[in-house]
Amino acid sequence: MNTDYRSRWDAIGIVASIACAVHCVLLPILFTTLTLCGIELLENVYLEIVTILISMCAGSWALIKGCRKHHNRTLLLFFVAGLTCMVTGNLLANDYAEIVCKLTGSILIIIAHLKNVKHCKHR
Repeated sequence: MNTDYRSRWDAIGIVASIACAVHCVLLPILFTTLTLCGIELLENVYLEIVTILISMCAGSWALIKGCRKHHNRTLLLFFVAGLTCMVTGNLLANDYAEIVCKLTGSILIIIAHLKNVKHCKHR
C-alpha cells in the first residue's frame, strides 16, 4: 500500500473530524433558528453516530497502517483519546461540556492524522 492511499484515509479522517467539530459548534448556535424553519438535521442522533463511525473507521485504518510503517504508537493514543472525548460528549447532559468534549476530541483526532501523514512522508 502506498503513502498516497494512506494519506487519503487520513484526509477522510480529518474531514470527518472537522465536520463533527463544525456540527458541534453550529448546533447550539443555529438550533433555535433552524427548528423554526422545520430543519432538524443538526439534532439528528444518527448523523452524530455516522460522523463518529466514519471518523473511527477511516482513522483506525489510516493510523494502524501508518503505525506499522513509522512505529509511533503515540498517535493511536491521541486518536483513542479523541474518540473517547467525542463519545463522552454525546453522553453529557450539559451543552457546554458536550461542546468542549466534542471539540477536544476532534482536535485530538486531527492532530493524530496530521502527525501520521508527517511521519509516513518521512519514512
